Amino acid sequence: MTYHSCANESVRMGVSGDTDLETRTALAAFCRRNGYPYLFTEVLEPLLSGHGLLLALAVTERPWPPKGIGSQTIEAVGIAMVGTEGPAHLTPVLTDQRNATNIGLVGALTKQLLEHLREAEVPSAGYLVRQGDRALERALERAGFAEADFRSSTDFADYLEFAASPQKVLDALGLASLRVGDLLALDLDGGELDRLGSYHFTLTAGLTAYLQDSLRYAALLPGLIDLVATLPPGGVPPGTPGPPLT
Repeated sequence: MTYHSCANESVRMGVSGDTDLETRTALAAFCRRNGYPYLFTEVLEPLLSGHGLLLALAVTERPWPPKGIGSQTIEAVGIAMVGTEGPAHLTPVLTDQRNATNIGLVGALTKQLLEHLREAEVPSAGYLVRQGDRALERALERAGFAEADFRSSTDFADYLEFAASPQKVLDALGLASLRVGDLLALDLDGGELDRLGSYHFTLTAGLTAYLQDSLRYAALLPGLIDLVATLPPGGVPPGTPGPPLT
């Protein structure tokens, strides 16, 4: 029995591109509760009315009344933006403060999101990493990612895409062979725990500046834009900077 095991037993998880009013309200409350309300109002809410955004949600529900505003509490959320050309751009799993060390819940949600992408035949999934940020690059390399062709820039830094097929990441993180129940109970050996911890905590650290609304220091950009759709007609040759991300 671990600290989070009992609470994880009541969590409901799922992946969907459709969100109802109850879920959107819960997502807004999640962002506000954890110190980044702008993420919902300025970024997620406009995107949810479009296409391509997938949410992997870990939710607890109040016993009564079972429906209505406030009936859901989001414990963690993983996000993938599936672009017009097929690849997915990822945002590291965001957790409620009480789940900051709940690596079992994070692993289970990551597994569900990657399996959903694999079953949808999404060819690759990736992150945008600040060029030369070796700690992030190494964490992603250990998780099966490799530097891809796409480049992008903000006013403050250049970013490289690290991408891999969903199945390759599942295998590299050891998630392919682990059951969701074992992850939620954190019934893992030391190596499995090390892999998941290194992956999640490093990416979370890299995203912190962005969540604090400080793009200047962002080591990792969230996958909340269809990169290909933002390119000029004809695209750009591999290796040249892409459009600014704001």
